[in-house]
Amino acid sequence: MATTAAEVKSPPSDALWVCVSAHQLVIQEVGKFAVMEQNKKHHWELTFNTVYEAWKMTLAANYGNLFLLHLTALKNGVLVNYQAVVWEQAEGYCGPEPKLVSFKELVL
Repeated sequence: MATTAAEVKSPPSDALWVCVSAHQLVIQEVGKFAVMEQNKKHHWELTFNTVYEAWKMTLAANYGNLFLLHLTALKNGVLVNYQAVVWEQAEGYCGPEPKLVSFKELVL
């Protein structure tokens, strides 16, 4: 189910989300990871383009960080907007690999 732009214009009202520069290399890498994981999980063939908005939440008790990303990817030759949430786990907590929490299309 697609999400409308009005539903995700900004991150949840929770004050713990902090806007970060989408142009940072680490943010672009998290976006690439999200697209790759979505492709693996659902046998999609998306091609990552860019992250254009990003927020970060530092989790309590050294659990790591959550990233909320608005990104674009090519789907059948068309640039499509998506929202992804990725959990970057703290070192020593459930392994070092990030986890894709959610990935959904945005309808602008």
